[in-house]
Amino acid sequence: MSISKIALLIAFVALSAMAQAADRTVTASITAERTARLQKLGPVGQTITSNNQQYQLLPGVRATQSHANEQPQQTLTRMGGNNLVETKGAFVVFTASKPGAASLATVNGATTYPAALNPRTGGIGIVPGTLKVSLKDMASASAVAADFGLEVVYVFAHLQTAFYRVKPGQDVVAAVASLASDARVASAEVEVLEHMNVPQ
Repeated sequence: MSISKIALLIAFVALSAMAQAADRTVTASITAERTARLQKLGPVGQTITSNNQQYQLLPGVRATQSHANEQPQQTLTRMGGNNLVETKGAFVVFTASKPGAASLATVNGATTYPAALNPRTGGIGIVPGTLKVSLKDMASASAVAADFGLEVVYVFAHLQTAFYRVKPGQDVVAAVASLASDARVASAEVEVLEHMNVPQ
Protein backbone atom coordinates (compact mmCIF):
# COMPACT_ATOMS: atom_id res chain seq x y z
CA MET A 1 0.00 0.00 0.00
CA SER A 2 1.42 3.40 -0.93
CA ILE A 3 2.27 6.03 1.68
CA SER A 4 -0.35 8.42 0.27
CA LYS A 5 -3.07 5.78 0.65
CA ILE A 6 -1.98 5.04 4.24
CA ALA A 7 -1.95 8.77 5.04
CA LEU A 8 -5.42 9.16 3.51
CA LEU A 9 -6.72 6.19 5.54
CA ILE A 10 -5.26 7.63 8.77
CA ALA A 11 -6.81 11.02 8.02
CA PHE A 12 -10.20 9.42 7.34
CA VAL A 13 -10.09 7.44 10.62
CA ALA A 14 -9.08 10.58 12.54
CA LEU A 15 -11.87 12.65 10.96
CA SER A 16 -14.38 9.91 11.70
CA ALA A 17 -13.30 9.78 15.36
CA MET A 18 -13.49 13.59 15.64
CA ALA A 19 -17.00 13.59 14.12
CA GLN A 20 -18.17 10.91 16.57
CA ALA A 21 -16.73 12.87 19.51
CA ALA A 22 -18.47 16.03 18.29
CA ASP A 23 -21.78 14.11 17.97
CA ARG A 24 -21.43 12.86 21.56
CA THR A 25 -20.73 16.40 22.78
CA VAL A 26 -23.75 17.81 20.95
CA THR A 27 -26.00 14.99 22.21
CA ALA A 28 -24.80 15.53 25.81
CA SER A 29 -25.42 19.27 25.45
CA ILE A 30 -28.95 18.73 24.09
CA THR A 31 -29.72 16.24 26.88
CA ALA A 32 -28.46 18.64 29.57
CA GLU A 33 -30.43 21.53 28.03
CA ARG A 34 -33.60 19.39 27.87
CA THR A 35 -33.18 18.25 31.48
CA ALA A 36 -32.70 21.82 32.70
CA ARG A 37 -35.73 23.00 30.72
CA LEU A 38 -37.95 20.23 32.05
CA GLN A 39 -36.90 20.89 35.65
CA LYS A 40 -38.21 24.46 35.28
CA LEU A 41 -41.68 23.09 34.45
CA GLY A 42 -42.22 21.88 37.98
CA PRO A 43 -43.32 18.51 39.31
CA VAL A 44 -44.99 15.92 37.12
CA GLY A 45 -48.40 14.46 37.91
CA GLN A 46 -50.33 11.35 36.97
CA THR A 47 -49.21 9.01 34.21
CA ILE A 48 -51.48 8.51 31.20
CA THR A 49 -51.18 6.40 28.05
CA SER A 50 -51.74 7.61 24.51
CA ASN A 51 -50.85 5.67 21.35
CA ASN A 52 -48.71 3.22 23.33
CA GLN A 53 -46.68 6.10 24.80
CA GLN A 54 -46.51 6.94 28.49
CA TYR A 55 -46.98 10.60 29.42
CA GLN A 56 -46.84 12.41 32.73
CA LEU A 57 -49.22 15.30 33.25
CA LEU A 58 -47.62 18.66 33.99
CA PRO A 59 -49.94 20.39 36.52
CA GLY A 60 -48.16 23.74 36.16
CA VAL A 61 -48.23 23.81 32.36
CA ARG A 62 -51.16 24.71 30.08
CA ALA A 63 -51.68 25.24 26.34
CA THR A 64 -54.02 27.45 24.35
CA GLN A 65 -54.56 28.34 20.74
CA SER A 66 -53.27 31.70 19.51
CA HIS A 67 -55.58 34.11 17.73
CA ALA A 68 -54.89 34.87 14.07
CA ASN A 69 -51.79 37.10 13.67
CA GLU A 70 -51.10 36.95 17.41
CA GLN A 71 -47.51 36.53 18.55
CA PRO A 72 -46.79 33.87 21.24
CA GLN A 73 -45.90 36.53 23.82
CA GLN A 74 -49.24 38.27 23.17
CA THR A 75 -51.06 34.95 23.72
CA LEU A 76 -49.13 34.43 26.93
CA THR A 77 -50.11 37.89 28.19
CA ARG A 78 -53.78 37.40 27.19
CA MET A 79 -53.92 34.10 29.08
CA GLY A 80 -52.13 35.38 32.18
CA GLY A 81 -49.36 32.81 31.84
CA ASN A 82 -45.96 33.12 33.48
CA ASN A 83 -43.41 31.83 30.97
CA LEU A 84 -43.52 30.69 27.37
CA VAL A 85 -42.43 27.04 27.17
CA GLU A 86 -42.79 26.50 23.41
CA THR A 87 -45.15 26.78 20.48
CA LYS A 88 -46.75 23.76 18.81
CA GLY A 89 -48.43 24.69 15.56
CA ALA A 90 -51.08 27.29 16.43
CA PHE A 91 -50.79 26.47 20.15
CA VAL A 92 -48.77 28.22 22.82
CA VAL A 93 -47.56 26.11 25.75
CA PHE A 94 -46.89 28.10 28.92
CA THR A 95 -46.39 27.81 32.65
CA ALA A 96 -49.55 28.74 34.51
CA SER A 97 -49.71 31.08 37.47
CA LYS A 98 -50.97 28.20 39.61
CA PRO A 99 -51.08 24.43 39.02
CA GLY A 100 -54.35 23.16 37.66
CA ALA A 101 -56.32 19.96 37.26
CA ALA A 102 -56.18 17.76 34.17
CA SER A 103 -59.26 19.41 32.71
CA LEU A 104 -60.18 21.91 30.05
CA ALA A 105 -60.69 25.39 31.46
CA THR A 106 -61.86 28.72 30.12
CA VAL A 107 -59.67 31.76 30.72
CA ASN A 108 -60.57 35.16 29.26
CA GLY A 109 -63.00 33.48 26.87
CA ALA A 110 -60.43 30.98 25.53
CA THR A 111 -59.97 27.29 26.29
CA THR A 112 -56.78 26.14 27.99
CA TYR A 113 -55.67 22.53 27.87
CA PRO A 114 -53.53 20.39 30.15
CA ALA A 115 -50.02 19.51 28.99
CA ALA A 116 -48.09 16.28 29.41
CA LEU A 117 -44.45 15.24 29.23
CA ASN A 118 -43.21 12.25 27.25
CA PRO A 119 -40.29 11.13 29.46
CA ARG A 120 -38.86 9.00 26.64
CA THR A 121 -38.53 11.87 24.14
CA GLY A 122 -38.60 14.86 26.48
CA GLY A 123 -41.36 16.27 24.28
CA ILE A 124 -44.41 18.08 25.58
CA GLY A 125 -47.86 17.12 24.35
CA ILE A 126 -51.19 18.89 24.52
CA VAL A 127 -54.16 17.06 26.08
CA PRO A 128 -57.15 18.34 24.05
CA GLY A 129 -59.74 16.49 26.13
CA THR A 130 -60.43 13.78 23.56
CA LEU A 131 -60.78 10.17 24.69
CA LYS A 132 -60.28 7.19 22.38
CA VAL A 133 -62.60 4.39 23.47
CA SER A 134 -62.86 0.86 22.08
CA LEU A 135 -66.38 -0.41 22.66
CA LYS A 136 -67.53 -4.01 22.87
CA ASP A 137 -70.77 -3.10 21.10
CA MET A 138 -70.96 0.03 18.93
CA ALA A 139 -74.70 0.30 19.57
CA SER A 140 -73.81 1.60 23.04
CA ALA A 141 -71.70 4.57 21.77
CA SER A 142 -74.36 7.24 22.43
CA ALA A 143 -75.46 5.71 25.73
CA VAL A 144 -71.86 5.66 26.99
CA ALA A 145 -71.49 9.35 26.11
CA ALA A 146 -74.72 10.24 27.89
CA ASP A 147 -73.86 8.19 30.99
CA PHE A 148 -70.46 9.87 31.40
CA GLY A 149 -71.45 13.38 30.33
CA LEU A 150 -69.25 13.30 27.22
CA GLU A 151 -69.66 14.71 23.73
CA VAL A 152 -69.45 12.24 20.81
CA VAL A 153 -66.79 13.47 18.37
CA TYR A 154 -66.44 10.53 15.94
CA VAL A 155 -67.73 6.98 15.77
CA PHE A 156 -65.84 4.44 13.67
CA ALA A 157 -68.10 1.38 13.76
CA HIS A 158 -65.76 -0.70 11.56
CA LEU A 159 -62.98 -0.14 14.13
CA GLN A 160 -65.23 -0.61 17.19
CA THR A 161 -63.95 2.79 18.31
CA ALA A 162 -65.54 6.03 19.41
CA PHE A 163 -63.89 9.35 20.20
CA TYR A 164 -65.43 11.43 22.96
CA ARG A 165 -64.60 14.89 24.30
CA VAL A 166 -64.82 15.88 27.93
CA LYS A 167 -66.65 19.06 28.87
CA PRO A 168 -64.82 22.05 30.42
CA GLY A 169 -64.03 21.35 34.06
CA GLN A 170 -64.21 17.57 33.58
CA ASP A 171 -60.98 15.80 34.57
CA VAL A 172 -59.68 13.73 31.64
CA VAL A 173 -57.86 11.24 33.85
CA ALA A 174 -60.94 10.57 35.99
CA ALA A 175 -63.11 10.31 32.86
CA VAL A 176 -60.85 7.76 31.16
CA ALA A 177 -60.55 5.71 34.39
CA SER A 178 -64.35 5.62 34.75
CA LEU A 179 -64.77 4.59 31.12
CA ALA A 180 -62.14 1.84 31.42
CA SER A 181 -64.08 0.29 34.31
CA ASP A 182 -67.40 0.25 32.41
CA ALA A 183 -68.53 -3.21 31.22
CA ARG A 184 -69.34 -1.83 27.74
CA VAL A 185 -65.77 -0.60 27.21
CA ALA A 186 -62.88 -2.76 25.98
CA SER A 187 -60.25 -0.03 26.45
CA ALA A 188 -59.97 3.74 26.87
CA GLU A 189 -57.12 6.19 26.61
CA VAL A 190 -56.50 9.94 26.62
CA GLU A 191 -55.43 11.59 23.36
CA VAL A 192 -52.14 13.51 23.57
CA LEU A 193 -50.89 15.63 20.66
CA GLU A 194 -47.10 15.69 20.85
CA HIS A 195 -46.22 16.30 17.20
CA MET A 196 -48.04 18.94 15.19
CA ASN A 197 -47.59 20.07 11.63
CA VAL A 198 -46.81 23.74 11.32
CA PRO A 199 -48.46 25.47 8.32
CA GLN A 200 -45.95 26.75 5.77
